[in-house]
This record gives sequence, C-alpha cells and structure tokens, in this order.
Amino acid sequence: MNNHITQLKPIMLITGSSRGIGNYLANYYLNRGFLVYGCSRNDCDINHENYNHIIADLSIEEEILNVFRIIRKEHKRLDILINNAAINPAILNVAFLPYKTIHNIYAVNVFAPIMFCREAVKLMMRNKFGRIINLGSMATRHEVPGEALYTSTKASINAFTRVLSKEVASSGITVNVLAPSVIDTELSKAINEIALKEVLNRNAIKKYGDLIDVSNTIDYLIKEESQSVTGQIIYLGGV
Repeated sequence: MNNHITQLKPIMLITGSSRGIGNYLANYYLNRGFLVYGCSRNDCDINHENYNHIIADLSIEEEILNVFRIIRKEHKRLDILINNAAINPAILNVAFLPYKTIHNIYAVNVFAPIMFCREAVKLMMRNKFGRIINLGSMATRHEVPGEALYTSTKASINAFTRVLSKEVASSGITVNVLAPSVIDTELSKAINEIALKEVLNRNAIKKYGDLIDVSNTIDYLIKEESQSVTGQIIYLGGV
C-alpha cells in the first residue's frame, strides 16, 4: 500500500461481520495486522484488540451514518471497505412477492452498500487512497427462477460499482465487485440444496467454493499495485 498506509495499521470496515464470509474476513485480516471495524444487526464473537464491533441496523440511514461518525472520531481515515452484508429472505415467483419483502431486501442489499460507499469515499479522498470491494453473486449470470428479487439487487450493485469506479479513480480509489461461488454459509443454507447443485453444475468448477478463495482475491484487489484494477466484476468458480 502507499507510504502513508504502510506506516500505520490499515483500517478496514466490513459489513455483516458477525457471521459467514464477513466473520471469516474480519478474523483473516486481524491476523494480518489490520485494524478492523465490523458492523451487523447483532453482536459479534470476535475478541481481538484490533477489532471494533458496531451494532447497526443497515436498513436505517442514521445507524449507517453513526458507523462513520465513530471511525472519523477515532481515526479520521478509512483504507478499505468490504460491503459484505446481504439478505435473501424469499425465493419466490415474482407474482407472490410481498411489497415489504421487496423493500427490506433493497434496503439492505442496495441502499445500504450505496450509503457505505458514499461515506467511505469521503474519508478515502482525504488520503488519495482507498479500496472498495462489494460482494456480488453468480446469480446475476445464472438468472435462477425464484431469485429475481435477490438477483436484481446484486445486478444493481454491479452497475453502481462500475459507475462509481469512474467517479473516484482520480482520487486513488478502486471499486470492484467480487462474486464468489456458493460457499457454505447461513445464506446458502436457506436455498434449496437440489436447486443449488443444479446451479453449481453450470460453473466450470462445480463444487462449493472455499473462504480462502474470497480472501485470496481481496488480497490482490487491495494491494497498492492493483491501482489499475477497478470497475470489474470478478466471478469465482468459473461462472
């Protein structure tokens, strides 16, 4: 990373850090000397001197803004944002989707990541350096029946990422989407296993992905030397 970062612990913010991929990434980067802020609706089991957990409902704007108030007050900078939090509460034909479900999933999967990006770039611009990784989904390529709602939220983030990357490139900030293959998490457990295997069979790599696949790719994206990699949608598993 650039000189002003290497002299200090890199500061990373991960949404949805209480479980699944977010929890894994928080532990992974803590073990590599990062100072990590995590946030989620619930408390977190991570106990580390360099970890700070903020309980926040990501469907509420004021609670998102409070996360950044804390980071600004304590450090006045942010180097890396990983927008990991997402929900998939309903696998239904569009004809049966309740409005409340549509609203809730867009609040967490679209509105919240956009807000986190908006506030993060304000901090990153101060130091002319930043790395934003938005977690995407292979659903945007496979277009699975019953997943129109979830898929549309991830497609929205793909488009948002590509435009944002062009807006902030001159400030030394890169913005990319990382779309893992299916990983064994609570989110994937909520999906019908037979349907999940059918979708996996469309990939070049037909087995479940590993968490190390995610951190390995993020390691590359957050390097200073990856400054020209931006606006990309990186699918794992040979989607």
